[in-house]
Amino acid sequence: MDFDAVKQRCAICSRSYRRHGPNILYLETASGHHEATVEVKAGVASLTFYHGNPVPSAELLMAAAEAVTAEDPSIKAVVCEQQKVTLETHGLGDGGRLEPIILWQWPSLWLPQLTYPLPPVQELTAGRYHPRRPRKPTGTVYRRFIPWLERDVSFRVADPNTDLACFHRWMNDEQVNTIWEDAGPIDKHRDILQARIADPHVLPLIGSFGDTPFGYFEVYWAKEDRLGPFYDADDYDRGWHVAIGEPDYRGKKWISAWLPSLMHFIFLDDPRTRRIVGEPRASHEQQIRNLDRSGFSKIKHFDFPHKRALLVMLSRERFFGDHLWVPAA
Repeated sequence: MDFDAVKQRCAICSRSYRRHGPNILYLETASGHHEATVEVKAGVASLTFYHGNPVPSAELLMAAAEAVTAEDPSIKAVVCEQQKVTLETHGLGDGGRLEPIILWQWPSLWLPQLTYPLPPVQELTAGRYHPRRPRKPTGTVYRRFIPWLERDVSFRVADPNTDLACFHRWMNDEQVNTIWEDAGPIDKHRDILQARIADPHVLPLIGSFGDTPFGYFEVYWAKEDRLGPFYDADDYDRGWHVAIGEPDYRGKKWISAWLPSLMHFIFLDDPRTRRIVGEPRASHEQQIRNLDRSGFSKIKHFDFPHKRALLVMLSRERFFGDHLWVPAA
């Protein structure tokens, strides 16, 4: 694989696809437009590019395999005789077979900024030992094309200079404030954003569909978080909070895109993260149902000072083994 950062960003920003019936696939990548037939037998999808053989390209093949497996959890392998040598050369498939469980853990397809995880150097914060956390990125950290919406979902690091107005409006939304309890003046919200950016255990993100910001997300390292003392937190467990600020982007078709995509980002961001945790309010039945459909296990109820919560947990093995980037029926 070519890990040149500029090429990777170009490939991510320009990849899209659509299916015409069960057997025809149209792809648009950084290298142009491509068409392929797809034949699925016994859980194996066979790809054949037509209108001439494309130049051997791991990026093209992986983009096509992504398109085939993005909505069909029954596919256990993708094969392409035209690209067999490419697969084997890059160590992506055994005997020309590319497995979704490998494909969807390949970070360069979705992460514009490729970094190596920091070595596990331990630090002490508030009486708890934890690994030193990496320097925070800026800009877009994840982008994925959502075929059932025919648009991208992306997450970028929040910036008080450009995102404060949206964040202020969202925190004052009645439905958001019911959960977050952070309504108030714009100066309060500027301070919140700046504090999150300064906090090494929290990554504040803005989610967008296409060019439209729709919500605020916090991804945190669980061991240093308020949740850490309530269970046996692993060094690389991560949790998340969400506020969907735009009413037009609430509902099943939107959550089926952003929720698995956020989980996908968290698992890709550090390969040592084995579990994603959450602590929804125990009375928030709709959110708990959404998490249950998305593969989270209910672990236990416990009490924060401000709420009774339910500890939920999603394992890496469950997410990738059960193809949970595909939305639940």
